[in-house]
This record gives sequence, structure tokens and C-alpha cells, in this order.
Amino acid sequence: MRTKFFALIALLLSVCQTFAQQTPKGLLWEISGNGLSEPSYLFGTIHLICPDKFFLPKNTQEKLKNTQQVFLEIDMDDPQMMMKTQKLMMSSDGKKLKDIMNESDYKAFSEYFKKNVGMDVAMFGTAKPMLYMSLGLMKATGCPMPKSYEEYFVKEAKTEKKEVLGLETIEDQIAILDKAPIEQQVAWLMEMVKETDNGQATYMQMIDLYTKQDIEALTKMISEKMIGMKGVEGELLDKRNQNWIPVIEQNIKQKSTFFAVGAGHLGGEKGVLKLLQQKGYTLKSLE
Repeated sequence: MRTKFFALIALLLSVCQTFAQQTPKGLLWEISGNGLSEPSYLFGTIHLICPDKFFLPKNTQEKLKNTQQVFLEIDMDDPQMMMKTQKLMMSSDGKKLKDIMNESDYKAFSEYFKKNVGMDVAMFGTAKPMLYMSLGLMKATGCPMPKSYEEYFVKEAKTEKKEVLGLETIEDQIAILDKAPIEQQVAWLMEMVKETDNGQATYMQMIDLYTKQDIEALTKMISEKMIGMKGVEGELLDKRNQNWIPVIEQNIKQKSTFFAVGAGHLGGEKGVLKLLQQKGYTLKSLE
């Protein structure tokens, strides 16, 4: 359950990025060359998916088993993670949702949240807008208990007695969203209300592209239709991709490593695949 909660936060960070037309299909990629003594692997996840849609490309389990450690966006195996996250999701100024929204918006969002999530916004007290967004996005999956790729990889790593590490911290992730002015965060919530009828249909189209391993078309669709997060795309994707490269390089030079990050981070001129190629590594799709 804990990893599903963190996957909700990660889902908030899966937003638009333009893909290069040459990007081939594939969710699982081999990283080799540039002096590496053994290959490492990069897997593109979708953070929440209904159990009947969950799948793994051929060779994923084998490659995971053959590596020595696992990196996710954040270390979801950290026993202190839930406590840290709960603290970071609460407003430091003690303001509740009704204190940062005008009366009509608050009424509209409260009704939306009650109908679609089945909860009263008041029960979350001083929670930041990002918490409400996370819960709303989970409901858009259309199933009561969506599955998390991150949860799967944590479980497999434990079975194989592999260490689970993070490319960044939960503090890093929440800080990105905190940079957005509160007015912008409120606008994200209201966009969810306005797009209620389209939210699940959009998500199902996204899942279809994901299962086809078409990361280019998937990210193009996200850039055009993903609800919320407008105005912070550069921070959410490009900057984080750049920050991850030194961590990836340091680890693949030492150990064969399995990385699993949101599929929206893979392609494009500023995506992880291209950035690693620019560093001299060979990236091969294992579709």
C-alpha cells in the first residue's frame, strides 16, 4: 500500500515532453558501451495501471534478475518514506483547501471529490492540493485497486535480495510541485473538475499506447491532453532527467543496475535515452 501511495506522487510528475521522431518503440532498454564491463537496463513505467492491463515486456524479469541493484525515481523501500511524505504533503502555513480557494471553486471541487473519489475534502485538513490531485488521478484508472510497477520491482528486488535505491528523494519531488504558486495549484484542481468526463477516456488511451510500447505517441498524447501540471514541465521532466544522468553514470560504472522510471522520461532530445547517448553509451531497445 505504501508504494502505491508513492506511485500517486510519481504520477503527478508524468507530464509532457516532445519526442524525437526516430525514437523506436520499447519500454525496456539495454545500456552498454563507453567502457562498461557489463550492461545495465532502463525500464519505462506507467505509475498506476489496472491489474488486467499489467504486463512486462519479454526479458524484463531475466534482466532484472541479472542485475545487482535496482533504482527507482525514489527509494520506495525506505522505512521512513511514509512519515516523510505525510509531513511534506501538509501545508506549512496550516491553511486548508477552503482557505486557498474562492467559495464557488471550493464548492465545485468538493462536490467533484465527493462524487469521484468518495471522500470529503474536509477530512484531509491542511493537505496541499497535490494530495487531492493524486487521489483524483488514481480514480481515473477506472479500477478500485490499481497496480504499481514500482511496487512490483520493489517486491522482486526484495525476493532477489537486491538493494533498492532512488535517483532522487521524496523531498526533491515535492519541492518541484511546491514551486508552483498556490493559485496555479488551485487551477490544476479546477481543471480536474472541468475534465471529469474526459479524464478516464484519456487515461485509457494512454494505457493503450503504453501496452503497445509506443513511447513516442504516448508522450505526445500526454503533452496534449494530460490534466494539470501546466507551467512546470521543464522542472518536472527536463531538469530531473539532467539531474539523474550523473547518478546513473556513477552506478552503471560500478554495478549492473536496473533502473525503472516513468516512461515519459525516456524519449526526446532532452530525455534520458538521448542524454545517455550523448555521453557515449549505446542504448538498445529490447521490445
